[in-house]
Amino acid sequence: MDLSVVIVSWNTRELLRDCLASLPAATAGLEVEVVVVDNASADRSAEMVVADFPHCRLMDAGGNLGFARANNLALPHTLGRCVLLLNPDTVCPPGSLTRLYRFVNSRPGIAAAGPRLVDGDGRPAISWGFFPRARDHWLGFLDPRRLWLRGPLARRVTVIPARTEPSRPVDYVLGACFLIPRTALEVLGPLDDRYFLYFEETDWCWRARQQGLAVWYCAETEVTHLEGRASGQAGGFAQRQFQKSYRLFVAKNYGAGSLWRFRLAQFAEYGGKALLRRVLPGAGNRAIAAAYWARARLQLCREIEATPPS
Repeated sequence: MDLSVVIVSWNTRELLRDCLASLPAATAGLEVEVVVVDNASADRSAEMVVADFPHCRLMDAGGNLGFARANNLALPHTLGRCVLLLNPDTVCPPGSLTRLYRFVNSRPGIAAAGPRLVDGDGRPAISWGFFPRARDHWLGFLDPRRLWLRGPLARRVTVIPARTEPSRPVDYVLGACFLIPRTALEVLGPLDDRYFLYFEETDWCWRARQQGLAVWYCAETEVTHLEGRASGQAGGFAQRQFQKSYRLFVAKNYGAGSLWRFRLAQFAEYGGKALLRRVLPGAGNRAIAAAYWARARLQLCREIEATPPS
């Protein structure tokens, strides 16, 4: 078996349908198995998979386990030389995953790789990033609209790779399309299931670096990522969970004593952006200001409660 594709779904029936339909052409030339883990969806996603994609293996998680735990549920049952963790809000063009698979297998010592991600209009989207640093939030505070930062400093704020950017080792690639060789899985073990949502792939890549393994951005192929279509259903939970997972990553990998520096820097960045948007003209800026201020307020909370939606 060349490739095992694992997709975790929670109430994403139509997105999941499009994703699954794209896989045969995307993996042409490979021996593939597809495993769908359903996190107790209420939209009949599981029935759709059984009826329309009988070749896929369906696993019932028995509840909303989140991304890491649901993937970990499937990993021991996969057979591929590589395992692809794939979001249901992706569509994979013909040959895209075959190229990613061959890219990884041509380079020894890779722990994970991801393609160039594009949005629904085909524009490059965030595909890889740097491990978090408190100072990067201060850059966001100093240049909230990204008007004057240039070069490496600008890229510390956000990374949207140009189409001309070559493949390269990076800190982490996004978990929307996350290819792991079996050899790396055997070394690093499963995802840390304390991350319900967000930062599980960043943590995996951090662990890989500690073991001397590389993480690569692959510019030789691209996958459409309809970002936010799946997690957006969770509403305010997604925002709270992002911050909760961020704190877990910082405490685990930098030490709990580092949390105050990150919280202060985030409060400055998001509070500054909220203030700026409040004074800019236009009704849309008020909504953006409210969203930034909600993020800033979370930094004032000692503990963040994020009860998963059922």
